[in-house]
Amino acid sequence: MYVRLKHALCTLALEAVRSPAGSASRSAVAWLAAYCDLCGGERFEVSLTKVAALLSRRSDNGTTSWQWVAKSELLDHENGTLSLPKGFRPYFPYMDRQVHRLAGVVRTLEASRTASSQSARIPREVEAVWKGIALFNGGLFFECHEYFEGIWRTAPPDEKAFYQGIILIAAGLYHYEKGNLHGARTKLAQGIEKLQAYLPASHGVRLDRWLLSLAPWKARAEAVQPVGGGVLKPTDIPRIPFSLMRDS
Repeated sequence: MYVRLKHALCTLALEAVRSPAGSASRSAVAWLAAYCDLCGGERFEVSLTKVAALLSRRSDNGTTSWQWVAKSELLDHENGTLSLPKGFRPYFPYMDRQVHRLAGVVRTLEASRTASSQSARIPREVEAVWKGIALFNGGLFFECHEYFEGIWRTAPPDEKAFYQGIILIAAGLYHYEKGNLHGARTKLAQGIEKLQAYLPASHGVRLDRWLLSLAPWKARAEAVQPVGGGVLKPTDIPRIPFSLMRDS
């Protein structure tokens, strides 16, 4: 059931980052975050009225999108109540963390888009990379991996290794959070090697700065006695430095 939950959350994340502000999928993220806050991992049935009231207090514009949530497999809906399917309940802490990370990504995308639209048009190829980077920087490593795989499949031959590098590093951090340090070590090393050809910057990403910030993570995973593993705090994420406007 964990795998089903992971993929359901990933589907929502990919739809949300690809959709414009105010879309049903982005509003659904706000609904899920509010549900998780009210649920608290102790009681799994929450009335639609309470969720809507919480969203109203937060001044969120997603109060009409509970239908999207109800149609997904993430929550059940019956008699005005949202509830988490029983099979997902043991994994509520994971769902709660991922939903709130995704809510942060959505806020980041909307704020960045508003700021950049006031100054210049964003090149399409940079915008596509930017959305995937927002997933990584928000701690959604599996989702970032899946997002960039979609771009990698149709990328020109001379760009494929760039996307593979990000995909592998995202996979490495995903394994790190799961405590699989062997997987983290392997994927991080492979990803860093792939990106060497694109230094110092490419597609708006300052690769030189990012790879420098990844060095301690690689060292931890490669230690004789590997150190680390576990959920990363927001301040621990080795964020990808990028510019929406140009490769700098």
